[in-house]
Amino acid sequence: MTGSADRYAELAAAVRSNKAELIHRDQIERIIESSSLSETINHFTHGQLTSSVATELAPVEALLTQQVISMGTNLSAYALLAPQESRNLIQLLSKRYEFDCLKQLLKCTIEEVEPEAGLRDIAPAGRFTAERCKELIETRNPIRVIDIFADKDLKQIVGAKLSERDIRATVAAVDQYYYGKLWSASKLPDLFDALSARSLIGELIDHLNVLQALRAKVVGLDSRTTAEMMIPVNYALGKAFSEITSASSFTNALRIMDKTQYSQAFRNLPASETVTVEVERALWIRHAKNCLNMFAGSPFNVGLALGLLFLKHYELHDLLAVINGKANNVASDRITESLIL
Repeated sequence: MTGSADRYAELAAAVRSNKAELIHRDQIERIIESSSLSETINHFTHGQLTSSVATELAPVEALLTQQVISMGTNLSAYALLAPQESRNLIQLLSKRYEFDCLKQLLKCTIEEVEPEAGLRDIAPAGRFTAERCKELIETRNPIRVIDIFADKDLKQIVGAKLSERDIRATVAAVDQYYYGKLWSASKLPDLFDALSARSLIGELIDHLNVLQALRAKVVGLDSRTTAEMMIPVNYALGKAFSEITSASSFTNALRIMDKTQYSQAFRNLPASETVTVEVERALWIRHAKNCLNMFAGSPFNVGLALGLLFLKHYELHDLLAVINGKANNVASDRITESLIL
C-alpha cells in the first residue's frame, strides 16, 4: 500500500481538488430557475463567454468541452510518479471528445451537409480545430477525416464501413475501435489499478452496447446487423450480450435486462420504444454513482482519476442540457429531469 500511496499521492490530491469544483445539484437548480441564458453561459464559462442568442451556442460547447479535455491533460501531468500504463489510460480516456468529433465529421461528410449546418453540431476537440472541421466538411471526403489520425488500424476498421456509405455502421466502427482500445488499456499490471479501471470502463461499455441494441430495435435493424455494431467487450452482461441483439422486439429486449446487474435502471419504465432516452439517463446515473463510489475507497489507484473524468463528462452533459434548454425555452422541470448528476 505504501508503494501505491507514493505513486498516486500527488495525483490523488489533484483529483480531489478538481472534484471539489464540480457544480452542486442545488447550484444548478438555482441557475435553472432564476438565470437568463446569458447569465447561465457567463456563470458556466466563468465569464469567458456570454450570449443571449440560441444560434451562437457552438463556441460555448467548444469551450466547456475543451475545459474537460484540459483537465485530463493536467491530471496526466500530476501522474508522473504513477505507472506509465496508468498515465496512458488517463490520456486515452481524455480523447473521447476527439473521437466524438470524428464521428460527427464522418456524418457530415457522408451526408454532404453544408459547413455552417455541420459545425452547429460539432464541438472541436484535439487535432480537430474549428478551422480544420470546416475544411474537412467542405471536402465531403470522409477518408480525409480518418487520415487526420494517421492510424492504420482505425482506417482499416472504419474504411470498410465507409465503402457502404452507412452512417450508423461507420459510427459504430469508430466506437468499436476507441472503446476496444480503452478496454485493452485498462488491463493494467497492478491488480488494484486494473480492478478500479475495468469496473468503470467495463460498465460504460456494457451500457453503450445495451443502448446500441435498443436503438437498433427502434429503427428495425436485424439481429445480424445489430450484432456487428456491438463493441466486442462483455464485462457483466453475460448471456444478455447476445440475447439482447436477437430479441424479437424492443419489449423483449427490455425484459432481458431484468436478468442482469443493470436491472435497476429498467425498473418502473413502460415497455415502450419511447423510453430509450429514460433508459440512457438511468444507465448514466448508475455509472455516475459508481464513479462517486471510487472516492469512498483507497485514493491510491488510477480509478480515482478515471472516476473524476467520467463525472466531468456527466457534468458537461448537464451544463449543455441547461444551456440548450434555456435557449429553446424548455420548462425548468423538464430541464431538471434531464440531468445526470
